Amino acid sequence: MGREIIVGLHFYQPPREAFHSSLQDISTDSKNQNWTKIIEKQCYEPLAKIGILNKASFDIYQSLLLQLEKIDPKIASVYQQSMKENGIGESFIHPILPDLSLSDKSIVISAGVHRFKEITGISPKIFWPPETAIDKETLEVLVNNGYQGFICAPEQVIQFDGQRSDNSPTLIKLNRGREIIAYPFDRSISSNLAFDPKKNADIFTQMYINPIKEKISSNKLIIAWTDAETFGHHFKYGDKFLSYLLDTSLPNSGLYPVSINDIKFDYSKLFTGKIIERSSWSCPHGNLIRWNGVCGCSSGNDSSWKQPFMETMRFLNNQISLILKQEIGNGYEQLIAENFYHLYGQSIESNNLFDNLIRAKISSLVAQTSCATFFSNPDVSAKINLLYAYQALLYLKESGLSRLVHELETVFINKLNSIYFSSVNSTAFSVLEKMLHQ
Repeated sequence: MGREIIVGLHFYQPPREAFHSSLQDISTDSKNQNWTKIIEKQCYEPLAKIGILNKASFDIYQSLLLQLEKIDPKIASVYQQSMKENGIGESFIHPILPDLSLSDKSIVISAGVHRFKEITGISPKIFWPPETAIDKETLEVLVNNGYQGFICAPEQVIQFDGQRSDNSPTLIKLNRGREIIAYPFDRSISSNLAFDPKKNADIFTQMYINPIKEKISSNKLIIAWTDAETFGHHFKYGDKFLSYLLDTSLPNSGLYPVSINDIKFDYSKLFTGKIIERSSWSCPHGNLIRWNGVCGCSSGNDSSWKQPFMETMRFLNNQISLILKQEIGNGYEQLIAENFYHLYGQSIESNNLFDNLIRAKISSLVAQTSCATFFSNPDVSAKINLLYAYQALLYLKESGLSRLVHELETVFINKLNSIYFSSVNSTAFSVLEKMLHQ
């Protein structure tokens, strides 16, 4: 007798370019490469053309879809058409959600839901957190936005009997009697799918998937989820490997790929448990330290710049929030969420105070993208955050708040000047200046 398996793909690339008209020609890559465009040809286009999106579950960040709409509208359309059946939700952009304020969590999560509904006509029910980083407040915001479940690593959830939540959808109790389901992926299958050579899908299934199938009980769910870029970018011809795996190798072993959106549960029969606060799938050191300081993920490289860097980005974002409260009033979050897509990526200049303030806020949120501090070397991705922070200041100036912006800009620059990037022997502000004048 066969059983179901979920194979999921995580599609994400950071925004490579700013959208202000004066910044569009600035590259954030040290070799002036547009990696999203390169990966689109190596991976996203082949996966779309081979029909993977009709066979696998997936999350695709709206900030990536927006880039694909400009690079290849036809390929972007394939992804959009597949979202209703096999797509799950995301937070539009990719910050570490537990590091955001409640207000900012609400903005980025609601913005993702709003755009998902614009594309598909329905609301997403399952969520992929950036880096699967979670805390209870984030889960509360998810439920506020209609989500019923979220994807996570097995080590992020502990059942109330003290066991790790391997392959067991687990019910997490929230405030006011509410609840949400944690969907842990199988760590071993997912890791092997990510890092093993993509040569023979039959052997892969025999070695890594069948043993799990035989070991776990039928009331547990097999979920494999990994970065989509694995298939075609990291491993050439990975798209063909994945297609054969889904069409042939798994069914031949009695495993049938289904959409995670089609899974139904009797809540009374689910395991119950709790999340590990401020945990993620990509750092085992706790408290999301990889993105905020020094941890073992740095492999001995200097990452002392991370804490002051992210604190500076949060300072700018928080100051812009105060300006929005003053100029628009409380409740501005929904206004931003509903206009996120239409004002993000549009280079049309506007004298409208609200449009420019919303663009400034969107920019300061993107300036908290997790990619900056994922790596030890700030030259890899921190330029993206610096460019978007500068863009936020530009939009504030264009809103007409000149005196206020001058004061904020002075403090912000002083903070950047105090952050030293040892890998490039320069301050964060010098890196920004060099980028602006390239």
